[in-house]
Amino acid sequence: MVKFKLFISAALLLVAALFQTTVHAQTPQLEIELTLPDLEVQPYHRPYVAVWLETPERKHVTTLALWVQKAEWFKDLRQWWRKAGKSNINFDGISGATKRAGTYTINWQGNDLDGNTVKPGKYLLNIEVVREEGGRDYTRVELDLTQSGTLTIDGKNEFSKSFVTVSTK
Repeated sequence: MVKFKLFISAALLLVAALFQTTVHAQTPQLEIELTLPDLEVQPYHRPYVAVWLETPERKHVTTLALWVQKAEWFKDLRQWWRKAGKSNINFDGISGATKRAGTYTINWQGNDLDGNTVKPGKYLLNIEVVREEGGRDYTRVELDLTQSGTLTIDGKNEFSKSFVTVSTK
């Protein structure tokens, strides 16, 4: 009987260890290759960019990138502003200067702005690109953060063909 209890205890410890490894191994990550086209317009202003995740119910989860010169211009990213910008969240860690035309890589390691791991599942990836005295592009695509793969997103004007790669590690 004692051997049987030891066997059951060992088996339970092994299952628990495997479960912890499996949960840890399923941290979702994203690599986004965002392309800002070289537009032949005058005057040309570098665009403001916001990239963020929402739940399927459209609740803000985290902001992955925010490229705006000054915080006073956050509100020009209207879709993002309505979801996250009005909040008291500090975006210092993810905000940065506007960028010239080119392709940029945004890497997300699976954490929200508080450093907590985002649970694998279905989410909405939002990309908003706005240029002063220019156009506005906004797109929202569904992502399943439990399945690895690459998705192509076609921008209309302010961003062009871009790629999102989901990986679970």
